[in-house]
Amino acid sequence: MIADFTQIHKDDVPVAGGKGANLGEMTAAGIPVPKGFVITADAYREFLKENNIDEIILRILTETQTNEQALLSAVGTFRKKIITGHFPAQLEKEIRAKYAELGETARVAVRSSATAEDLPDASFAGQQETYLNVQGIEDVLLQIRHCYASLWGERAVSYRFNQGYNQSAVAIAVVIQEMVESEKAGVLFTVNPVTQNKDEMQINASYGLGESVVSGRVTADSYIVNKSGDVLEVTIGTKETQIVYADKNTKEESVSEEKRTARALNDTEIAALVSAALKIEKHYGMPMDIEWAIQKNEIYILQARAITTLKNNDDEKLIQKYISKRPLSKMMKENMAFQFEKMPFAYRALDFDYMIAINDQKARIFAEGGIVFNSNPTIDDDGIQTLPENKKGFTLRIFHIFKIIRMLKNFGYCSDVCKNFMTQYEQEIAHIKTLDFENMTLAECTVFMEQSYALTEKLTYDRFKYALFPSFLMSKKFTKIIKRVDTNYSAFDFYWELNNKTAVVTNDISRMADTIRKNTALTEAILSGESFKTLCIDFPVFKQLADDFIKCNGFKSDYNCYCIEAKTFIEDPDRLVNIIRPLLNTSDTTDQDSDDNKNKNYTNLIQQLKHIYGNKYPRIEQDIQRFRYFHVVREESQYLWETLFYYVRQCVKRINILLLNSGDYKHGIANLFHRELMEVLKAGYISDVYKEKIARRNEKFPLAEKVWEASKLLVFNSKGDVLKGVSGSPGTAVGTVRLIRTPKEFYKMQKGDVLVCHLTDPEWTPLFKLASAVVADTGSALSHAAIVAREFNIPAVLGVGFATTKFKDGDLITVNGNTGEVRSC
Repeated sequence: MIADFTQIHKDDVPVAGGKGANLGEMTAAGIPVPKGFVITADAYREFLKENNIDEIILRILTETQTNEQALLSAVGTFRKKIITGHFPAQLEKEIRAKYAELGETARVAVRSSATAEDLPDASFAGQQETYLNVQGIEDVLLQIRHCYASLWGERAVSYRFNQGYNQSAVAIAVVIQEMVESEKAGVLFTVNPVTQNKDEMQINASYGLGESVVSGRVTADSYIVNKSGDVLEVTIGTKETQIVYADKNTKEESVSEEKRTARALNDTEIAALVSAALKIEKHYGMPMDIEWAIQKNEIYILQARAITTLKNNDDEKLIQKYISKRPLSKMMKENMAFQFEKMPFAYRALDFDYMIAINDQKARIFAEGGIVFNSNPTIDDDGIQTLPENKKGFTLRIFHIFKIIRMLKNFGYCSDVCKNFMTQYEQEIAHIKTLDFENMTLAECTVFMEQSYALTEKLTYDRFKYALFPSFLMSKKFTKIIKRVDTNYSAFDFYWELNNKTAVVTNDISRMADTIRKNTALTEAILSGESFKTLCIDFPVFKQLADDFIKCNGFKSDYNCYCIEAKTFIEDPDRLVNIIRPLLNTSDTTDQDSDDNKNKNYTNLIQQLKHIYGNKYPRIEQDIQRFRYFHVVREESQYLWETLFYYVRQCVKRINILLLNSGDYKHGIANLFHRELMEVLKAGYISDVYKEKIARRNEKFPLAEKVWEASKLLVFNSKGDVLKGVSGSPGTAVGTVRLIRTPKEFYKMQKGDVLVCHLTDPEWTPLFKLASAVVADTGSALSHAAIVAREFNIPAVLGVGFATTKFKDGDLITVNGNTGEVRSC
């Protein structure tokens, strides 16, 4: 169950894992690899059996099957049992003996080597753990257990789940390898990863151990070279810090100004790296991703794996076919920058139709005034969506525009209409909550699916026409009014202290965090990564807090413009834990609110306006109150359709069970358009024609995702050192980038960080309490991020397009909310 590198070859992935097999293969090929050995995957399996963990894992995997969230909730238990487990006596004896051969106090790297990690097309790299500068056998044994536990990290489990890997079949080996106390280290790609030019290589290099480059902790030098070793292009990175040996593990220290501004590699070192890389590429017969280190002028290869991220040329041609004929006007680009916030990823067919049910209402209202403006994406029969066709113009109804504008400016009339329809829709949603979706017949499902679509259309039409359109039309007027108080203010500042749904959710979460912080054991459990389910079992006080929160806010969704893909707090309660976790690292949020928003007192604002406007104020105040009410309607009506969409998902799941005998509707009937689904429901069965459509659209969905991502390149400018977007909230801030892609990464956020993200949603609001500024790839001045950033008095720049790819954690950037620009410091 233990093997030297000299005993292992590239075909031994099932035994040694991808990393171990590659190290053995390179050792056999005479490539300079530091000495070491592999504790095989069989040893991991024996460890699980010894501690009866294999039975627990098998049982949970059987119970969860297609339920990713349930599986993720359970893996924390796996990790705990593994870390506290013990090795079989004979295995431990062999590990101790093998480590002693390297030296009783040898410094080693303990690296996970998953049996699927470095396979082509998997791109598992980095999903399991590596521990550097480990000394002494007791620490080595501990870190081996940590490596075993990392196989069940949430990110790794989620990745395997979504890539279709058999969770029970994937095991892990552990590499024990002598450390190289490198002066320089980095990564080399034997093909240019940007241009995919196979005659060029890219080398990233910095000082100290390679972890700083691999983890993205520093901006490393970048060298583009040809395969003859000629340097074609050099980009000097900032290289602010380096990772070096500490007495135990590693530490990060500053790099001198002289070394930071100099090249990390000279031409001789580059030539030697190119020579080693060519040998590795030739041996494997494919482009390789190589980690290297230099110690005392000697080059060492720490690991190598096939590059799994090269684009498929056939896919590229298909993508270009979809996006090549989509010229966009400046107005359409600005509109799509906002739309991408609402629709960041590709839709399944049924989801697309529910989105259209929302979006069409804006076009319908414009059409009533004789304006043709279609901002809807298009979708073909393969389920691949592309950008809007840019239709615009006028019809004879343009003569009605003045009547409509007069109506929209009549805030009294519009607010009365809002009050009436909100009462009506609340009653309709209350009735829907009484329906028994688990036992619905197909006929009952048919009625509900028809009615839910019509209700979505009616609700969003009224919301847009009588709340959002009046607010937008009159926002300049209110901006002019409020600027008499402060020229930095805008109409959105009238929303201070407004008790809308987003504010309620945020305040409820803050109060939960404040209560939890008083319970040390509960706080530590949340910060350590415990799941919602475990917290509810171990801490009754948490369960009561969570039950109360979900009772009031349970239908709040992660993506409010997705019907099928969205999840509410009811469906995914771990989201609540993810939001609370970063708040527990700060002081009491009640105090923080008063500090952050000391100048955001609505009562004081009104008093100033009374003083400024005198006798005109009473009329102005009435309109201000209605302007604020329209924002409440915006938030509350959105919560109504999020609630409706929750029940649509219950119905869709029931239909899928009845017609396809499976609860996995995302790969089933969600691939039918609404009209197609209605035909199926009325027929009472799925014909072969529709089965073929479901299969084809499932097969094409990965292409649909790529086309939608590529469409963003037509909207946003990715070139230049300065990212330009729109000003969402004024002010300037300099801070450290904290890249947050999903709520699962909320824990990374620290007080004072710059929140850099693809988009924000009401769920993200608590992070604004911690952020010094916000930068988002998508969005506009009307976005959630803009409104909330203004409320928290922090600068925000939105719609920059590529912040999440240009910046990485730890980068220092300047956010200028006045000019809508973001730049590296």
